[in-house]
Amino acid sequence: MATNSSSSILDALHPAIEAAIRARFPDFATVEFYREPGAEGLATPACLLAMTRCDRSKDKDDGSGQMQALLRFEARVVVAAATADAALQLRKAAVALASWLHQLGRFPGAASGAIDVIAALPEDAAAAQPGLRTWLVEWSLPVALGSNAWEETGGAVPQAFYSFVPEIGRDHEARYQPIEGAAP
Repeated sequence: MATNSSSSILDALHPAIEAAIRARFPDFATVEFYREPGAEGLATPACLLAMTRCDRSKDKDDGSGQMQALLRFEARVVVAAATADAALQLRKAAVALASWLHQLGRFPGAASGAIDVIAALPEDAAAAQPGLRTWLVEWSLPVALGSNAWEETGGAVPQAFYSFVPEIGRDHEARYQPIEGAAP
């Protein structure tokens, strides 16, 4: 999991995703975050990217104070409808992107868990732009958002202590005993 603050993980992840897709798929004339498919001057074929969700992850709390989150991304693979074999080329590009993401595992330069490809599917006909054909590739990435409570100690708990019920909590801190051999 990532241990960066929320903004720095997003600042690192966006360009890492763009750069990795550009390097692997040089035939995409456009690889860009948050651009609409119907925007003027869109060079195709295109891979239009967006982070679409941030859900709390079902992973257990790791004790760092960070929110374990699942970021969801989508890539809109767009081709001009007038292109010869547009339907087949679109599907081939979307499936190639999905399988590459699965095999990649993680984006270089960005701290996260493993890429989990969710689906590659045609865009809803109601959202289709005139003259363009689009397929969506969806994936998720687990990350840890927020500040790490143990950042000042290099990520390690400085000393672990124990006590027994009912002598626990702040009122009983003086009775806590160090765990032998647990110091970093």
